[in-house]
Amino acid sequence: MNISANKTITSLANPELKFLMSLSKNKSRKSENKSLAEGYRENKSLIASDYEVDTLYICEELFIGDNNYTLISLFNKKNIRIVTLTKKVFEAVSYRDRPDGILSLFMQKDLTVNEEIVTGPILIADQIEKPGNLGSMIRTAKSLGMENIFCSDEITDFYNPNVIRASIGHLFTMNLVSDTTKKIINLLEKNKYQIILMDPESENLINDFKPEDNFALIIGSEQYGISEKWFEIQSIRLKINSLNNVDSINASTAAAISMWELLR
Repeated sequence: MNISANKTITSLANPELKFLMSLSKNKSRKSENKSLAEGYRENKSLIASDYEVDTLYICEELFIGDNNYTLISLFNKKNIRIVTLTKKVFEAVSYRDRPDGILSLFMQKDLTVNEEIVTGPILIADQIEKPGNLGSMIRTAKSLGMENIFCSDEITDFYNPNVIRASIGHLFTMNLVSDTTKKIINLLEKNKYQIILMDPESENLINDFKPEDNFALIIGSEQYGISEKWFEIQSIRLKINSLNNVDSINASTAAAISMWELLR
């Protein structure tokens, strides 16, 4: 397939390449309001969403299969700028061990709390540190039909490229909110949500519990658990029945088990 590219980058000293590489830092993503999505599946979700895409970067030498050209045609139909990169240049900007030659620059959305009414179950990741955990939580939530994912007092932001990778791009088609715990609590209380805290110190097992239609499931970090602000409000505390003296479960695993139990 002949690709009509707007530009080709061959040098590692190219200013545009240096800009893309700067987006590995959270500070740069926030100041520029842009981030990167790498990979075929991630960009397939991105182009099907309502996100604004700035540029698609490709390296045909790294393509796996012919489906990449079908994907590129979707970007072409939306008149999105396409830039080709040499293999050396693409590998320099890639954050994967085995890049597949597809990378896009997109505009981030404002994810702070607004006045819109929210309905349906919500998964709230409270101060999750690891991008892989946050991305896996998004991916599992999507598979279970849970469309609302919030971050309270974020440590790892939704638009971290490794979060996008771990979610396989599913975050582009979900309702995301990232704000302070206080503002999120106010939103939940305003919309009369049932608040469920996963607390290993609780005496109540999650498998014995039936939630209301509008519930918010709070999962804390592996190191510190759920932050204290959540325990200061009216909530229900539940735990996963773990055996063999295992008192700590990976955050994404705990989220998966908890969502399954509450949604089944």
